[in-house]
This record gives sequence, structure tokens and C-alpha cells, in this order.
Amino acid sequence: MKRGALAFALLMALSGMAVAGEEPSSKQALRPELWLSSDADGNETQKYGLGWDLRRYSDDRWLGMKVERARFAGDGWSQSEERLYVRAAGGGELWRWKVDAGTNGDALLGSASLHSEDARRKEFFLEREVLETHEGAERGLVQTFAGAAVDLPMGERWTATGLVGLQDFGSGNNLRTHLRGNLIFAALPEQGISVQLRSRYFRNSEAREGDYYSPEWYGEVLGVVALRRRYHGYQWRAAAGFGRQRSDSEGWSNARMLEVGVDTPHWKKAWLRASAGYKDTPVLNETGSDRYAYRYVSVEAVIDL
Repeated sequence: MKRGALAFALLMALSGMAVAGEEPSSKQALRPELWLSSDADGNETQKYGLGWDLRRYSDDRWLGMKVERARFAGDGWSQSEERLYVRAAGGGELWRWKVDAGTNGDALLGSASLHSEDARRKEFFLEREVLETHEGAERGLVQTFAGAAVDLPMGERWTATGLVGLQDFGSGNNLRTHLRGNLIFAALPEQGISVQLRSRYFRNSEAREGDYYSPEWYGEVLGVVALRRRYHGYQWRAAAGFGRQRSDSEGWSNARMLEVGVDTPHWKKAWLRASAGYKDTPVLNETGSDRYAYRYVSVEAVIDL
């Protein structure tokens, strides 16, 4: 309890100092948020939050806070908790940063990222969240994911991206190593359509630990068609993919994913961002069948005061 509160207070002070140098012309905003997800094991996550930007200069420069209620549930069990976050974003012309530092009273939660704005975009990130399984919610286990990513332009239409990361699950000795790589071709740039080859691989140092999906290794390759386009002030996003997946204990099987999203234009001092997705590639939980499924819905609104 004391450790979480101390870390939260420290990050809150650092965030406030970082934004203190911004120009004084700012506004305030309310930011209601919703996150819903479920998986093949019947486990569900629900998060309801209300943020308040005390100082908001633009969509990527602000300082505020958020209160959130999180509920984790499954067959015959449920666990709920309240959280408090301090949130800030800012930076200069080359580097931008964002911090969501929070606590549930026992542990430090949230995320932090730093990325460059040049063509060879570099990003460093850190994420901490409760392990969304029965054991994780009951014991208050926190998973930590840290890594770095880079974009590599290869001409007018080709781009490659890469990511390396480490993930600790807070439940024992397992440390997961992540490798991801994408190759992107702008097939119809005027229409915002691209064709992508997405691949990822991870290896666990302690296989089959805890009640989350943890084979010795796992890999997948997906062919994806993606759309990102502005139309009458709306920004539409969609991606559909099909490929193959396997692990050390299972042979090759089909892998699918579908994602859709939209950002609305500003209307009477308000705008909305919504996303939804499905994938049948493994997430945290081990399912008893040969088919995985993970679904999510995310909604965030910004209302200028």
C-alpha cells in the first residue's frame, strides 16, 4: 500500500513539473472512458473511467487525472477495485511523451511512453496492469511489459516496423521475451489502403506457469488488409487479417483478426473515439480447446469545458 502510494505521488509530481513549462493558454475537459473485453475462458474485464483534464492545450498536450472502477470476472468469481490516475502528455517538436500513472491502493499501475516524430519513429514504452485471470485478480498480481519499437521507411510505399520487449507476470519466475515485425505496403495510398505482413514470436523462461497462456514458445504470421481514411471529418480505421499460428505443444492452426474504429470530428466542443476488435490468437489465458477468442470494445470521449 505504501509503496504504491509513494510511487504514485512521485509520478504525479514529475508529471506536473513536466507540463508546468507549457504556454499558459489552456482549457479544461472531461473524458469519460469505457473498456469491455472477454475471452474464450469466459473471463471478462470491465473498466469505467472519468477523466478530468485540468489543463488541456491540444489533443497531445495536457495534464489531468482519472478515477476508474475495474471489474474482473469469470465462471463463479469476480473481483472489483477502484483506481486513481494522474495523466499528462507533452514534449517538443522531435520527442513526445505520455504518462498514465495510477494506483489501486496496493500497486503502481498505468503506462508511460516516449516517441520521436521523425520518419524513423522510435518509441520506448512501459505498461503495468493487473493480471486479468482468476489468480491474478485474487492475489493482486501485476504484469509489467517494457520495450522499444522502430519504424523503418523503405521508399515511398514500403515501411517495416520492429518491436522487442520483456514481460513479467508478477506470479513467479517467468519472464517472456517478445519479438514482432511488420512489413507494410501502401497499395492504394489515396484511399488509405495498405497490405501488411504481421509476425510475432514470444518465448517464456518458465513455461506453463500460473493460470495464463504460457507455452514454451509461440509464433504467428498474418496477412492483413488495413484501411485508414478521413471522410467528412471522420477518421475511419479497419483491419482484417488471416494467417497461421503454432506453439511448442500445438501444430499449425488458423489465426484471424478483425479491428474497426472511428474518430469523430469535433462537434459542439466534444469528440468521440471508438474501437472494437476480435482475434482468435492467444491472450493471457489458457483455454481448454484448440480455439482461442478475444473480443474488446473501447470508447473514449473528450468534452471541452
